[in-house]
Amino acid sequence: MRESEEKDDLRALRQLPKLKSLLKKYRHVKNIQSGLLQLSELASTVTEMESFYPSLVSLIRSLLASEHFHICLSDAENRLSLTYAHNPHAPAAKSADLSPDCLSQLVFNQAGPLHVNAGQMEQLKVSGKIQEIDPACIDWLGVPLMRGREVIGVIALQSYQGGSVFAERDNQLLQFISDHLVTAIDRVNRRELLELSIKRRTGKLIQTNLELQREIAERQKAVKMHQALLAMSEITAGTHEIDTFYQLLHSEVKGLINADNLYIALLCEDKVWLNFPYYVDEFKAAPKSRKLAGGLTEMVLNKACPVLISSGQLHALSEQNTQQSEPFAYLGIQGRIPKAWLAAPLMEQGKIFGVLAIQDYHNENAYQESDMELIRFVGQHIATAILRKRDLTKNLEHKAELERLVNDRTQELQASNLNLRMQIEERRKAESQLYYDAHHDALTKLANRAMFSDRLTYAIRHLKRHPAYKFSVLFIDLDRFKLINDTLGHHTGDLFLIEIAARLKECVRENDVLARLGGDEFVVLLDAIQSQDDVEDIATRIIERIAQPFELDGQILHSSASIGISLCHNHYQDANEILRDADAAMYQAKSLGRGRYVFFDESMREQLLASMTLEQELRVAINQQQFELHYQKISNLECSQIIGFEALLRWQHPKKGLLTPSEFLFMAEETGMILEIENWVIEEVSRQLLSWQYGSEFDNAFIAVNLSGRHLTQVSQLSKLIDNIRKNIALPQRLILEFNESAFEQHNEQALKGLRKLKALGVKLALDDYGAGLSSLNFLYSYPFEIIKLDRSFVRSLKNNEKNLSVIRALHELGQDFGYRLVAEGIENEDTLQKLHAAGCEFGQGYYLNRPVKIIRDDPSEDDNKHYA
Repeated sequence: MRESEEKDDLRALRQLPKLKSLLKKYRHVKNIQSGLLQLSELASTVTEMESFYPSLVSLIRSLLASEHFHICLSDAENRLSLTYAHNPHAPAAKSADLSPDCLSQLVFNQAGPLHVNAGQMEQLKVSGKIQEIDPACIDWLGVPLMRGREVIGVIALQSYQGGSVFAERDNQLLQFISDHLVTAIDRVNRRELLELSIKRRTGKLIQTNLELQREIAERQKAVKMHQALLAMSEITAGTHEIDTFYQLLHSEVKGLINADNLYIALLCEDKVWLNFPYYVDEFKAAPKSRKLAGGLTEMVLNKACPVLISSGQLHALSEQNTQQSEPFAYLGIQGRIPKAWLAAPLMEQGKIFGVLAIQDYHNENAYQESDMELIRFVGQHIATAILRKRDLTKNLEHKAELERLVNDRTQELQASNLNLRMQIEERRKAESQLYYDAHHDALTKLANRAMFSDRLTYAIRHLKRHPAYKFSVLFIDLDRFKLINDTLGHHTGDLFLIEIAARLKECVRENDVLARLGGDEFVVLLDAIQSQDDVEDIATRIIERIAQPFELDGQILHSSASIGISLCHNHYQDANEILRDADAAMYQAKSLGRGRYVFFDESMREQLLASMTLEQELRVAINQQQFELHYQKISNLECSQIIGFEALLRWQHPKKGLLTPSEFLFMAEETGMILEIENWVIEEVSRQLLSWQYGSEFDNAFIAVNLSGRHLTQVSQLSKLIDNIRKNIALPQRLILEFNESAFEQHNEQALKGLRKLKALGVKLALDDYGAGLSSLNFLYSYPFEIIKLDRSFVRSLKNNEKNLSVIRALHELGQDFGYRLVAEGIENEDTLQKLHAAGCEFGQGYYLNRPVKIIRDDPSEDDNKHYA
């Protein structure tokens, strides 16, 4: 038994070294595991590399055979630089390991680990792969820092003690450390990028906030300004004493700008003395009235603009908001001198009647240059307030004086009290009559425009408060009234309007408003309607009632009404807008044939805008001379000889291209611009005629120009036309002036006189578009026309209407007796040409013969198609 125990003890003693060795290896492995876990946690929680690198010292000391190490990182150009080094025993190794051809650079270039001892380092130096080595280092281990496949740096260990060399296990541990080092570097980089992004966004938010604060400040300033101006208006409208009035104005100005010291100086009527009705100053008493001298107030009166004195500089602000600055010194100023002074003139219709000034004795920067615009703005409103208060005060004084006189007279004329009361009653009646006259039409006794606008404005406001409320406006225009007025006289016209007013009263309800705007224009405000059917019923009733015959002064008259209707809508803001739309609808009713009603819609507004645009463009075209003339030859139909040309107007529109008269001439006629255009045409034609006077093939040719009838019916325009022809055309017999039948529909006697004056001038006269209208034979023998031009529609009808050939033959025979020639327009084929020639028409023009050209060539053989419009 004892022997067995001894054997067990012996066996245990033999295994004790092995157990100690295993325990040592276990402790080492546990230390490695603990160190690696600590490294992993450190890499995942690092926020700054400056604290991460020193933490590696204790880890490397516990895990590896050396505590001497350094870390190199590459820049954008792949050059290594020392990031961190821990080598207290060999400081010289730092510089050697950072040279361009060092061991760390070798590891970086080959992107793999490198383990060399002192002998191997010497061999690398001898072979030229490295330039310098650390002579104290006996063993060196380096591994690359990898991000994926990219090398971003190197971590290297150095050993300076004999027997302390690195093993493969150290290599693997160092590579593990390098992976966590890269993780830490990337984490810090991401954090820096995140902080940079946050910083930029914070900067943008700060900038946006500053802009919002600035905008809020500006809006608050504008609101403050608006409230102050509103308060000034209320102060002006009040019944305050004059001193209280100025104090209240001062308090409002102080709310806008630093104005503790403020005074108002006003010129007397003689413009020689200055009064100071209001003066508040912390150091000076209110001055008495004085003559104009050389003070600061007089300087503002002379400059007539806002003035700022600050920091020894005088700044003046002109009407064009330009500033002028110059040095300034307070010379001759007695008493305490302000450090900052700001003033603006008080103006009435461009004339200065006073000065508003504020001053500060403590801060020379109390007022800025931007305040000059503010003081000007405030000064304008204060000037208005002072003028209103002055007028109100004068009115009150006059009223008080009048009351005093009335009281005096009342005491003196006590016996005539009854008569005085009768006079007052008569005055009240007169005022009532004046009010009635001011709001009613004198002829028809209907409401006038002022009263109608007032009632319509009330209806619009009522609609804003009560959306279910409905109303409508009827704009009524009488057809043929001008003809009745001109033919039968104004007395009959007045009777006609009175009868119209009576009939309209029969058609509307008691709560409706019927008014006469003027002339033959009436309007109706249909109040509290239920539906559109109610409006149509009343409009139909009006049209039917007015269509019935009128018997006035033994004459039976007929008329009709065109009605434009505008229904209520929330978008209307004032009476003018709804009247405008009803007026537009009325014109649409007239254009559709009169005697009808039309409801307004948005398309009519678009038509009005288009007309306004065309009118504006036409005025620009006249100013910029965008017009040009194209000439169409007029030929002898028998021999094809060219006898003259017709000048055709064209508009070279900058956007729409070349426009013919049908696209814009109606607007020129309507606005009267046609007269200015046609005077230009006469001047252009005169230049063309002048170019033919010297050896040209067309030295005997004439040019025909189509003119508006306004030249004949307006005496002043006829005189201008005659002066233009005399001034520019040497041979007036080569000029043909064409007028169509519309020129003689009205004022035919006056038009006939105008034709005779033009005939006496020497020009030839032509009746244009004959056969398109009434084509009265009266034009052939009563008017001095030498040429009758057949309308193109009449000529075109020859293709299907042979009877018109008989008309042309008759016109040809009459022309031999009355002394005129026939010219056919619009010849477009050979068949029409032959028919016209056979019927006796001598001359013609049209696309079949030739097209209009911009340039007239002397050589008829040259191709005119090159110059077609």
